[in-house]
Amino acid sequence: MKRKDFCGLMATQEQDKRRRGDESTADLYRAVRNHFECFITDVGPAHKDVTAELVQDFQLWLQRKGLRVNTVNSYLSCLRAMYNRALPFGKGRQERSPFAGLRLKREETRKRAVPVEVIKKIASLDLKKEPAKQLAADLALFTFLACGIPFVDIVHLTGENLVENGTVLEYRRQKTGVLIRMEVSAEMQMLIDRYRSAERHYLFPVLSEDMTHEQYKACLATENRYLKDISVMLDLPETLTTYSFRHAWASEAYHLHVPIGVISQALGHTSERTTRIYLKEFDVSEVAKANRQVSETIGCYLRVG
Repeated sequence: MKRKDFCGLMATQEQDKRRRGDESTADLYRAVRNHFECFITDVGPAHKDVTAELVQDFQLWLQRKGLRVNTVNSYLSCLRAMYNRALPFGKGRQERSPFAGLRLKREETRKRAVPVEVIKKIASLDLKKEPAKQLAADLALFTFLACGIPFVDIVHLTGENLVENGTVLEYRRQKTGVLIRMEVSAEMQMLIDRYRSAERHYLFPVLSEDMTHEQYKACLATENRYLKDISVMLDLPETLTTYSFRHAWASEAYHLHVPIGVISQALGHTSERTTRIYLKEFDVSEVAKANRQVSETIGCYLRVG
């Protein structure tokens, strides 16, 4: 019999997200449920037992665990969403939401972009004797060269994403479904050719066709581990991650006075509401021009072969 307490309802929502293929949200739901179950040491509460006082106590509990402000906010926002979806028309729903007085103010996060000089050093590295680390470096470089494409989207690229005789890279973001189109620069083509194989489904040798979400997360962890090693090799003050190169492209584009709207479209953002309202969609050539401005200085550092 399925559990009818609130934690059971949370688990049901997590399972529903996984059935729908929304693994990232399901992972977040699982994390929130795990924390909530640790917080609730007694029998799981019913939906009606989730009160404003309980929510405030959970917030304090998360803070005392040393979680970052934005993490706590994310968990509480997720808990609220699950509460609202659990019994939308049920009798257990309270007239006043226990989250009614909750105010979530996000903390400004530290910028993760790295200077272009660091990216030049990575492009110059000779890692032939360490092919796995070379691949990690090349994937990071491809993020920068391809308008900040996220790691999850790189590893899912196939030959079908190269359209118009291979001159345009076209893909939909895994996270939002937004369509991204850009010109395939010479530097991007160099990295694609380095790893492309007719015997493999994906352009880069990271995923297998039947890979699960958990296995993908292991690949992401491996990528970040190698980037950490590269950070140590280059004696960098901060550890590189896959996000560093996405932020680096956006920062460098902004520094070169590329219009915000072009940057927004290139990154596939859906939250740039102001630019989406009054800026029409840019042609591929506009994004290509922006990308050339950002990445042209890297080409001479990439090793051939």
